[in-house]
Amino acid sequence: MFQVSKYQVRGVWWRVKRCRAQGRPIDVRSRRKNCGRKKIRIDLSDVLSVPLHRRRTIRSLANAIGVKKSTLHRWFKEGLLRRHLSTLKPLLSEDNKKERLRWCISMLDRRTLPNSPMFLDMENIIHMDEKWFNTSSNYMKYYMLPEEDDPHRTVRNKNSIGKVMFLSAVGRPIYDDAGNCIFDGKLGVWPFVRKEQAKRRSRNRGRGAEVTKPIKVDRATMRSYLIGKVLDAIVRRWPRELVGKTIYIQQDNAPSHVPAHDEEFAAAVAQTGLDIRLVNQPANSPDLNVLDLGFFNSLQSLTYDRISRNLDDLIANVQHEFDNYDPKTLNRVFLTLQGCLIEVMKDGGGNKYKIPHMDKDRLEALGVLPKSLGCDRQLYEDVLASLGN
Repeated sequence: MFQVSKYQVRGVWWRVKRCRAQGRPIDVRSRRKNCGRKKIRIDLSDVLSVPLHRRRTIRSLANAIGVKKSTLHRWFKEGLLRRHLSTLKPLLSEDNKKERLRWCISMLDRRTLPNSPMFLDMENIIHMDEKWFNTSSNYMKYYMLPEEDDPHRTVRNKNSIGKVMFLSAVGRPIYDDAGNCIFDGKLGVWPFVRKEQAKRRSRNRGRGAEVTKPIKVDRATMRSYLIGKVLDAIVRRWPRELVGKTIYIQQDNAPSHVPAHDEEFAAAVAQTGLDIRLVNQPANSPDLNVLDLGFFNSLQSLTYDRISRNLDDLIANVQHEFDNYDPKTLNRVFLTLQGCLIEVMKDGGGNKYKIPHMDKDRLEALGVLPKSLGCDRQLYEDVLASLGN
């Protein structure tokens, strides 16, 4: 039955009878001793003494502690070493931290305070920001067969890679009681470009042909886009269920952005019949905006999946990916933002934290994905105490 010799089965049976006769637990494990070279004991304390700037590569760390690169690589495969990607974050002053804490407190629903703090649903908050999109990247990763030739990508100069700045405005997607999306949250994405006639001919176009050129983004340009495009999109696409609520357009503190009490913007808002207000998020806080938190990177990654030979292709590809962006993914970014607000409160207003993960795919599949996250009452009281309230 087991494809072994009868002598092996007989030997196992004799050992069972011997154990029973002696009143010992039955043990039929192999009695062959381990052979081969003994494993060397690893002392990882030497790694702690190496400064971080010498731990950037396996080669550098191996030279610092006096071991082979293959040994370090084996430690990494066994989980004794881990790889960490460190990114630069804005330097925060004490005033910045307090302002971030006040912002987190302002995002809590007053009706749930102080017993069971819950964040607002954020359905009436529009996040607006701008970002550069590139036609290609210096480094592209491909998955290929072993026999395939490596792709050869060339460019005259890395600075000649085409890029366009886009203004984007998104809100939180809204679903009805049946789970149908009545507002996808995507108000629009607009490039800062102009059309002009080419002064010289080239191999790609003739003289006088219409070409796309980026424009300088200053406060006047931003005001014209805010009034002519963002406000127009809000009037056309804002759901009727939220018409009575105040609409907040959240922006960062870039010099080109329109002030919160701009007279031209207020006059344009008065003509819409809606209550629309500008608010500035805390300084040095890209983690408090869904666009910088995850939406822009996701949109850029999707755009790289399409070929952009020139600026017109890039604009069309960004618009295509924006129009086809999954509202469920955008909704998850808003939940991630609320998780970051909790982490900011735990860090005393700082940004030394990891972006929290709550397995939103599984929760959504089970139909228990929350609309808003809750905040610990003790944490809320600690933040109020640190602010002197």
